[in-house]
Amino acid sequence: MLSQDFFNDEFLEKRVDTFYGYGNYKGNYWFIGMGEAGGEDFQDIEKRINIWSNRGKCEIDDVAEYHIDMGTWDENIQPTWNKLIRILLSAKGTVNIHIEDVLKYQINELARKDKETCLLELLPLPSPSLKHWIYGEHSQLTFLSNKDTYKKYCLEKRINHISQRIKEHQPKAVVFYGIGFKDYWRRITEKITDIEFSPTSEGFLICQNTQTVFVIAKHPVAFGVTKQYFHDIGRAIAAKIAEK
Repeated sequence: MLSQDFFNDEFLEKRVDTFYGYGNYKGNYWFIGMGEAGGEDFQDIEKRINIWSNRGKCEIDDVAEYHIDMGTWDENIQPTWNKLIRILLSAKGTVNIHIEDVLKYQINELARKDKETCLLELLPLPSPSLKHWIYGEHSQLTFLSNKDTYKKYCLEKRINHISQRIKEHQPKAVVFYGIGFKDYWRRITEKITDIEFSPTSEGFLICQNTQTVFVIAKHPVAFGVTKQYFHDIGRAIAAKIAEK
């Protein structure tokens, strides 16, 4: 293997240890997924890591500014963000949500450094699928040799860190997306509150403490999930907030 086919392991390790996503920790609405999409090949990942490093190795960054620097900012609807924005707009009382409303919010508001949302990831490295893994071929970091060792290295410390950030900032709502990862989402919330999630007839789970409403939802691009499902989540969040 040629030397230029290796990542800068110093930058890569720093990202694994310190990068959590995009937006504003002081925002009222947080969305937490299992991991960022992308990273199909060595060049794409290297560019992501280098730009993150050049931007100051931020724990959370401005999503638009970062992707503009990447040259990948696209003012078209991003499928995952589309549904997350529908949750937020519904939670804030918007009715008859149109695609123009979603796009405007995506461009101007979502995960901006001084706005009202956070987009966080439980795992820090981009990967296009759960099975895809090229880091072991391009890094000498032993914990990146395969996805299992990567998860073992990352998960507990990141669960602890995210739960601490939630306790510190007390957002109005935290939506975890990906029902298949509900055990991880419960491990985060168990460090914050002893209140159990309740299932809903719509297929999501919800609970709240005195500061925050927590939801475990299906992934926005899961097969067969409708826009109405996400509007229902938003309305449920609004109802819980109103009870406080």
